[in-house]
Amino acid sequence: MSRETLQYFANLRKLSCFPSPTACNLRLHRLIAASLGDLALKLFSDLLSRGFRPRISSLNSAVSLHSRLGGPQSAQAFVDNVFPALGCAPNVVTFNSLVDGYCRSGELRRASAILTWMRSDGPRPDVVTYNTIMSSFSKHRMPQSALCCFALLSKAHSPTVVTYSIIIDMFCQLGDFSMGHIALKDMQFLGISPNLVTFTCLIHGYCKNNHFDKALELFDYMLSLSLLPNVFTFNVLIDGLSKKGVLERAAEVFERMRELGVSANVVIYTSMIDGYFKKGDFDTAMVLLNRMWKSGLELDVKGYGVVIWGLCNNGQLDKALELRREMEGRDLLPDVFILTTLMDSHFKAGNARKGLELHREMLIKGFKPDMVTNSAMVDGLCKNGLLKEAMVYLVKVKETNEVTYSAVLDGLCKEGKMIDADNVLVHMSKAGLAPDEVSYTSIIAGHCREGNIVEALRLKNLMLRKCISPDLLTFSSLIWGLASRGLMIEAKQVFDDMLNKGITPDFIVYDILIRGYLKQSDFGSASDLAEDMKNRGLLKDDTILLKTANSSM
Repeated sequence: MSRETLQYFANLRKLSCFPSPTACNLRLHRLIAASLGDLALKLFSDLLSRGFRPRISSLNSAVSLHSRLGGPQSAQAFVDNVFPALGCAPNVVTFNSLVDGYCRSGELRRASAILTWMRSDGPRPDVVTYNTIMSSFSKHRMPQSALCCFALLSKAHSPTVVTYSIIIDMFCQLGDFSMGHIALKDMQFLGISPNLVTFTCLIHGYCKNNHFDKALELFDYMLSLSLLPNVFTFNVLIDGLSKKGVLERAAEVFERMRELGVSANVVIYTSMIDGYFKKGDFDTAMVLLNRMWKSGLELDVKGYGVVIWGLCNNGQLDKALELRREMEGRDLLPDVFILTTLMDSHFKAGNARKGLELHREMLIKGFKPDMVTNSAMVDGLCKNGLLKEAMVYLVKVKETNEVTYSAVLDGLCKEGKMIDADNVLVHMSKAGLAPDEVSYTSIIAGHCREGNIVEALRLKNLMLRKCISPDLLTFSSLIWGLASRGLMIEAKQVFDDMLNKGITPDFIVYDILIRGYLKQSDFGSASDLAEDMKNRGLLKDDTILLKTANSSM
């Protein structure tokens, strides 16, 4: 079709003829539909240079193309130069294209200035003009400006379903569902029926804010109005439910979609497969993957990333690598998420060399490691005994977070390198990162293992001053440190402090304390703790007490 159109214009040029305005429009739009907009503009410019006088509709199409391909300045220059040369006055469609261009490029002041001029001196703005600017205000989270635009529109025109859909979507994105529902009721009161886009905006907003019951209620209401959801509506709902682990409901919606004759796309399958992997239901995820393949759908890069992560997370690195080779065979290149997942999996399998190779591959391919990559790299180096390399890497990279530092701290503390660990804690604070309970617990446990009980208790008090609550592991480390050095009074005080903070002790904490008491032949205190364990359902009889007593002798 494109070749035929080009031949058509070539023949006209040979004959020094011009097309009819209708034929010109039709042929140029065929090129645009074939993604040959640049070529369409060149042919149109050639016609103009030879004296062709097009209709205003053709000129407006050129303005729109200039705006999309060359930006609003290119479109503005075309209007300022070509229209006067042809003695043609721009109309509201012309200015709508300019407004759309400025909105797309984020130049809302210029778009607003055109609207102001149109209202006072130019062609009267129509609903499209207002909707375009209002939508841009909404996307840039400028609700007051969007509502002012809505008020101006309402004075001059009747709002359309598109107008209300923009407003409803804006309120939903802001989390203001009460206003979203008021807008919905308002449009219905005016006799404007909400369409698929309107309902999808509301459902998307509810899902983003975890109001799934409301989203499903709205979904059922939409069906009661005989509005058939499309694949995008189902995608919004299934993706929201899957991301929050509400997979039973997601599966119900998926089956409902099939009953209504709507075919699932790769995005919907990917959402559900990801949800099942993250829930730990590997088998169901793989069943869905096979069902997707049988339906003739192929994974995209995001889909491959989800499945590769699921395989790696279930210890199936070889299959994950096979899948990588498959995607590359389809000319799909792995992204930073896939490479990070494989790198992390190699490190966890004890193959540091392969992990480092994947990191180098990332850099060679121009990927910038993000915080997830850096955390995986540092954690992998530490767990493979490469602490020095991990510390060097930590100093070099900029994209770090608390998780990255926690990995290094944990590695250093387990190796007993407490001076280095303290230095990393200081470096972490200088980097503007606040140590979390994981970081503090690692270093507290390390000091306890090295016998630095005073420092461990100081760090625990520092946690409290910074409003970071110690968890069960923090208290367990302190209790072990004190009990192993015979400081049972202090260990029991820490235990009581833990109970007062509402933390439920586990079997390990009791075992530490009981062993400590038995070493000091304090059978009464040990028996009291064993009784407390029975009351909490952690001990069925006193057998454990006898075993512990024998092993402590």
